[in-house]
Amino acid sequence: MPRTLFALCKQDGQNVVRRVPLEAGVQGEVEAIFDEQEQSFFYGKDEPIEFNGDWKPDGNELLCISDADLLAQLNETLVNGAGAYDRLDITNYDEAGVKALFMHSEQIKGHILMQKFRTSQYLQRKGLTLTFNNNQFGKLSEQGFSLDERLGAVVRGDTVMFVSFHVLRSILTVQEHFAEATAQEVDDFAKHPSFHIENRAAFDSHMDERCRKLIRGIHKSGVLVDHNAAEIIARAKNVGLALDEDRGRIVLPSVKRNLKTVLSFLEESVYKGVFSEETYLTNSKRPVA
Repeated sequence: MPRTLFALCKQDGQNVVRRVPLEAGVQGEVEAIFDEQEQSFFYGKDEPIEFNGDWKPDGNELLCISDADLLAQLNETLVNGAGAYDRLDITNYDEAGVKALFMHSEQIKGHILMQKFRTSQYLQRKGLTLTFNNNQFGKLSEQGFSLDERLGAVVRGDTVMFVSFHVLRSILTVQEHFAEATAQEVDDFAKHPSFHIENRAAFDSHMDERCRKLIRGIHKSGVLVDHNAAEIIARAKNVGLALDEDRGRIVLPSVKRNLKTVLSFLEESVYKGVFSEETYLTNSKRPVA
């Protein structure tokens, strides 16, 4: 039985599923593309590891997030027939709101294969889009879109597997799992009695996504509750990191690079090489099994 191509769209602030009708001549080609991408997605990969936002996967690793509510709408398509969904209409690209294309797996029952969809994939009739046919170029007469070259995620029950969190969050609303610190949390952090800020204006201007994530991680860890400034300064010395002090408080530097080093240490993303004894920053906090 032919498999349905679906589109996950965001319309009026809500995610909706639309079906993408395919001509008989192209149906098999689309299915073959998803089948090949499914094989590539899992090729050479180990069992997926629960992701907590703290590291990037190695070449043999898949990451996963479990969230039944997040994936319920997609899993419903395994039960509902294609007729339960309206056709995708891309006459108005802005209103279509396509975020992803997906198809059910034929190889593994219950798997949902998802491709990220970018605005650049639209083939627009407005302006001039050229198509090549019979050794010459002609004008695109109908609107359309292209498929991506790889899968961005695979859904299996209440779990979504992926390699790139950046790609995943463009498809599904997973940001709440790994949210950045709010403006209030940043302000509370800055006013903590363990710190002295060299320049508050500079500190606030440095609060990019990475800094806010580090502050959220520090808050969640409870390190500032369990350890006072003197203990933190002493532990920093153990990994070769000298924290500046001001009347017993940890100085949060006005230089952005130095500030991130302090925040990374507090968030436990700094380590000392066993053999070189050099101090390093890491973007990976995967625990050693």
